[in-house]
Order: sequence, then C-alpha cells, then structure tokens
Amino acid sequence: MGMGPLQNAATAVEAAAAVEAAAVAALLTPVASVAAAVAAVPAAGSYAVLQCGEDSEYVRKAYSGYFQVFRSLLEEEGETWRVYRAHRGELPTDADAAGFDGFVISGSCADAHADEPWILALVDLIRRLHAAGKRILGVCFGHQILCRALGGRTGRSSKGWDIGVSCIHPTAAAARLFAPLKLPVHMPVIEFHQDEVWELPPNAEVLARSDKTRVEMFRLGDRVMGVQGHPEYSKDILMSIADRLLQRNLILDCQVDVAKASFDVRQPDKELWKKVCRGFLKGRLPSQQQQKVVVL
Repeated sequence: MGMGPLQNAATAVEAAAAVEAAAVAALLTPVASVAAAVAAVPAAGSYAVLQCGEDSEYVRKAYSGYFQVFRSLLEEEGETWRVYRAHRGELPTDADAAGFDGFVISGSCADAHADEPWILALVDLIRRLHAAGKRILGVCFGHQILCRALGGRTGRSSKGWDIGVSCIHPTAAAARLFAPLKLPVHMPVIEFHQDEVWELPPNAEVLARSDKTRVEMFRLGDRVMGVQGHPEYSKDILMSIADRLLQRNLILDCQVDVAKASFDVRQPDKELWKKVCRGFLKGRLPSQQQQKVVVL
C-alpha cells in the first residue's frame, strides 16, 4: 500500500533532519553567528490559517476579517496564504495539507475542551499534521486545542477572565530557543481568555508564564508552539470584543475598565511578537539539538 500525502511529508521531514544533522559542525559557532544565519534565511513558503470563529462585524469592516489580521502579523514577501473556516467544518484534506509548510490555529469563543463535531475534527487533523512533521502555531484557543490534541488537558482558569495587556515572563527554555532575538524579561501581549492549559502534553515544555496563567506559552519539539495571548490583536480589536461581551452580560464593567487601563501601563510589544511567531512558524530558530550543542 502506498504512503498518503502526509506520510510522504513526514518522510521529507526525516530527510531534512538528516541534512540538519550533517551541519552539526556549524553549531559550534557562537550564538551570534546563529543569529546572523537566522537573519539570512529568505522568506518563502505556503501557510494556512485554521480560523476557529466568525469574523466580528467590527473586524470585518476595519480589517477585512481575522485572516487578514493574521497575515499582517505573519506574512512576508513571496509567501502564499489561505484560510480554512475550521468552525464551519472546513479543513484541508491530507493531500492539501501536505502542500503547506505550516499552520496557524486562531482564537475562538468556543471551549477547547468541548466536544462539538468541528472541534473533534480539528483535534484529529492536528494529530495528523503533527505526525507529518508540520509546523503549527496556536493562538489562544489554538494554544489550548494544540495542548488537548497532543495529550494535555485544558479547562476554565481558577482566576477568571484575563483581559487587557499582560506581562508574561519567558522561561530559560524560551531564552535558549529565541536566543537570536535576545528576549526581554517581560513580554507584554494582549490577552482575552477565561480558559487555560491545565496540563502539558508529554515532553512539552513551558516557554512563558504570567501572574494569572501558568502556561502562557509552550512548545512540543521543534514544530509545535502555543501562545495563550493574542500577538495579532490591537487595542481596538480587544475593546470591540469587550464591548460586545459586555452587552451580552458575559463580562463586567469593571473588567472592561481594567482592560482599558492596562494600555496606560504598558503597550503590547507587537514587533517582538512578530519576530517570535515568524521565527518559530518558519523554522528560523535553533532546533533542540542545535541548542544543546551551543550550550555545550
């Protein structure tokens, strides 16, 4: 029986790994040299956004939809991007998936721990993509559904809603992974969630924490990363969502006031998050093997 498209993709990943192993000698150079090599990688590739919620009226009018919001954060010259409306049951076939270099899973008003048919279908797709060695970046709901699909657990946060600009703190693992970027101690990002990762998948590691959320970022190997915050959001998008939830009595006036005030304290570092997300999604960062050699 012949191999399917995603199995073929997995074989290609193994071949790429062999090439990477052959370059181990180059890993003995200082981190600064690694950073120079990262900067020299040309932008190219094909990527898909798995959108997990409907476009709000505001985002549709102001930005032409969330797909365009993600493209503004992640797209570079020469790349091709397309969107699948996962929340409507629209997902790539295995043949289509084999043609993409990476996937981005968006936020959602749904719960990642729910068992709606489209969520279960997305969980199944994530497992196949991961087995095929595809790069996957999950944001908010996407962060949580990655965790669930790959063996972790998610649920409601015991600390309630987190809305506004939060300072998250990278771990030592993040400092190693993003060494070329020289991460600051604090990484401000916009948050809007009441669910969180409870338990990581086996072999995953925490990349960042905050005062309210134990797992703000995680990664599994070199090809899966979740971010609880919203690097793609701007203040106006956040406040449009907050106003809508307030009108539906899903959040309180005081929570909206706190969210507004958070922007007076600090601004999200969108340029930093752009580098973080692009660097991981497009494979420009040192692999786990490379990090070990550099440390040695």
